Amino acid sequence: MLHAWLIVGPPGPERLLECRRYAALLIEAGEQERLVLAGRHPDVQEYPDPLRVEHVREIGAGLARPPLLGGGRAVLLGGLALATREAQSALLRMAEEPPPDLYFVAEVESAQQILPTLRSRFGRRPLPAGTAEQVAARLREEMPEAPAELIAEASAASAGYIDAARERLTALQALDEVLPADDGREDWFVRAASAVDSLAPTWLNGLMGRMRARWAATRDVRYLRAWQRLEEARLTLERKANARLTAEVLFLELGDLGVLRHGHGGGHKVP
Repeated sequence: MLHAWLIVGPPGPERLLECRRYAALLIEAGEQERLVLAGRHPDVQEYPDPLRVEHVREIGAGLARPPLLGGGRAVLLGGLALATREAQSALLRMAEEPPPDLYFVAEVESAQQILPTLRSRFGRRPLPAGTAEQVAARLREEMPEAPAELIAEASAASAGYIDAARERLTALQALDEVLPADDGREDWFVRAASAVDSLAPTWLNGLMGRMRARWAATRDVRYLRAWQRLEEARLTLERKANARLTAEVLFLELGDLGVLRHGHGGGHKVP
């Protein structure tokens, strides 16, 4: 039985819950499973922030401690993907020869996010995914006020993961809410950039998802080019570039590509 596992899937509450579920199974929590799922089990340590060397030392200092409630102990590593090389290397030594009652459960979006030497010590469990219909049903239940067309779009782009669908729906709602109406003024793109300035990551994710979906559905090269341009804008913003200027240039280029149209609500939408 492996003592180290990766739960692989989009980040969010569902991935954390799956980590806790699997930890409860590994330590044979039994009737104490509810404590694990609530993050309150004394034999389950959680490190949600980027793992640091001092965290690994803290884990190592308690290796010999027996379980308080029997069964076993687990360490949940929510921040392993953001851990430094030094922290991952320190953890490797523990993962190679863990105590028989200790299990590591880490959540990552991709196994490639951790060092190959450490990755080789972990088994992998994909985060369970549902169908687009199941995801849409949950979104309608959780956010009944959201437009049906946006729920359908977010669900279709979620790959069956509710966390990804929630993020996409939030991004699409932000995108549609902040774009101002096209009233014929030549400064529309400047005003649009001003409106989305404070929500750059959110609306940009929504617009990227929409372009990906349109490219997949139509194979229209305009959407592929727009998707590529949006990815460039995302990287530019990650380098702390001027968000307003980046958005102005981006909207001008998307307008030239012809991928924005006037929407029913008075604002620009993506066809």
